[in-house]
Amino acid sequence: MKLVVSIMPRNIEEVQAIDVTRYEDADIIEWRADFLAKEAILQVAPAIFEKFAGRELLFTLRTRSEGGEIDLSSEEYVQIIKDVTQLYQPDYVDFEYYTHKDVFDQMLDFPNLVLSYHNFQETPDNMMEILSELTSLTPKVVKVSVMAHTEQDVLDLMNYTRGFKTLNPEQDYVTISMGKIGKVSRITSDVTGSSWSFASLDEASAPGQISLSSMKKIREILNED
Repeated sequence: MKLVVSIMPRNIEEVQAIDVTRYEDADIIEWRADFLAKEAILQVAPAIFEKFAGRELLFTLRTRSEGGEIDLSSEEYVQIIKDVTQLYQPDYVDFEYYTHKDVFDQMLDFPNLVLSYHNFQETPDNMMEILSELTSLTPKVVKVSVMAHTEQDVLDLMNYTRGFKTLNPEQDYVTISMGKIGKVSRITSDVTGSSWSFASLDEASAPGQISLSSMKKIREILNED
């Protein structure tokens, strides 16, 4: 299980103020670019990539419809992704598949896609279909993050992940049940086959996130003989 920690700077000053030593226990840094104005993203990008040079970096532009902070047309969304990836080549690029399905064909040449689906309202009944479709596209990573309201919601998502990982052992999955009741899904990766878990430092990027220090301890405990 790799630990992912998000940075969500709102301006260049916040980027410059980042203390990279606090992120040493993170395996992947996720840059949530949606906290910036769209015209500021490319202006801030050089400072981000310089700050975290040598680290695995995930570029994410989370739109408001999937729980993010920015409104973009599909054309704007894909153009910003193309501009950032061509200039800086992040290790992973998040793509909101269902929200921007109409421009997905423009991303087919990108080898490092994280195909994502987010639902902050519920754990939908067609979860198996969603996982099946995302898996069929064989991205670098399949990421599904849904809101849990019951214990069964959490168990269902964990079970689906385990089933898909068994059938598709080469595919990386990240599945998360959001909310307090879903916290357990963030620490059971070795059981379900989920490849990453998201942790937080000062500000959580999703409901139910556990701190990086706690996740590190949990991982150490689970890896003990």
